[in-house]
Order: sequence, then structure tokens, then C-alpha cells
Amino acid sequence: MLVAAVWYLLSMGQEGPVNMGGRIFMLFLLLAAAAWQFLVGHFLFRGKAWTRAAALAWQVFQVIFAVSFFSGGMPLVGLGLLIPAAAIFLLLFDPKATAFFGDRNASASPGTRP
Repeated sequence: MLVAAVWYLLSMGQEGPVNMGGRIFMLFLLLAAAAWQFLVGHFLFRGKAWTRAAALAWQVFQVIFAVSFFSGGMPLVGLGLLIPAAAIFLLLFDPKATAFFGDRNASASPGTRP
């Protein structure tokens, strides 16, 4: 996202259908998404359970972006987005990842409270 934000910043002076206010807002959105990804990544490696939902939500958006690249005639970019998203979907539900994030139901026996 930071690379996309820098690329967008460098191309803000070019002609386009969006006025400067819209371009600045888009740059803000890109920077906010980069900050959000940094925070999710930081807390993911610390094992916070809420990060799994945030990472999965981002992967859903990544799949949507990948489909738009496929329909836009850029299948290699689409594959470059789709393959990591699919791998992350699978890895976030791996039993080791579930244990790392503190799935309280996996370790509790039936009838007991965690």
C-alpha cells in the first residue's frame, strides 16, 4: 500500500477525471490502508485474535481487486493478487494458526468453560 501511495503521489499532477480534492482524498485513503495493514501485521505477530478477522477482510478486498484485474485484461497482476490471498485464507485457518491466536474452544473439553 505504501508503494501504491507513493506511485499515486508521483502521478497526482497528471491529467485525469478526478479533481485535486478527490486525488488528495484517495492519497489519504491509501496511506490509511497502509497504516491499518502495518497495525494488523504488528498485532498479528503478537498473536492477537482480532487480527485474523482484519487479515481475512483485507484478503476479501484483495480477491475483489484481483477479479477486476482479470476483467481489465491484466491476468498476471490478478494472479499476483489472487494467489497470496488464497494462501493467506488457508493459512489463517490452519490448526497451528488457530492455536497461536488463542482459540479457547480447541483446548477446552466439552462441558467446561475456558
